[in-house]
Amino acid sequence: MAGDFKSAFDAWLVFLNDLGFVAEAQLNPPATRAAIMAVEAEIGFRLPDDLRELYLRADGQKRFHAPIDPTPGTIVTPLFGGYEFASLSRALDDYRTWVDVIDEWGDESDPNEWITLRAGDPPVAREYFRRGWFPFAIDGGGNAYAVDLAPVPGGSHGQIIVIGSDEDERQVLAPGLTAFLVAAAQCEPVWEEGDGPLRFFEIEL
Repeated sequence: MAGDFKSAFDAWLVFLNDLGFVAEAQLNPPATRAAIMAVEAEIGFRLPDDLRELYLRADGQKRFHAPIDPTPGTIVTPLFGGYEFASLSRALDDYRTWVDVIDEWGDESDPNEWITLRAGDPPVAREYFRRGWFPFAIDGGGNAYAVDLAPVPGGSHGQIIVIGSDEDERQVLAPGLTAFLVAAAQCEPVWEEGDGPLRFFEIEL
């Protein structure tokens, strides 16, 4: 799995480099195994091997600050198109926030009533948020790519899903991070409007 992930991630870096984003220059130093294990102990789930390998490669990406300097590339973009690769601490903070939200709702309302499932996708819980959905990439607007560590029957442990305040349709983008990277590298990026050094694009899977 680690070898497959390395090849997929290296290919993704080449893909980004060809877009003008030299991603390796914008990544944080690696996380430690102890830090990963501490996160797993708090959330009560083990991260998939390929996500562990990603964090051992880099603990998220550098945050964007103005003025944006894309050197040595020509643009800066979130590592996953419109979703910034979150450090472990930022991802854990986001996870805690989601847990607090569903705990506060309690039995007073049903936030799942407006959640739908994308037709044709593998099974995923029709829920607003579920313990075990760990967000590793965040868009800054309350939405995230997450690994599903608590799949329903028929779903895959570690499948990549979309969650968030603007995401009422649950989508399964790939059975795991490695497969997500392979598929994403074969997509034509859909760019948002703008011509500055900070750019965003959608990954349509």
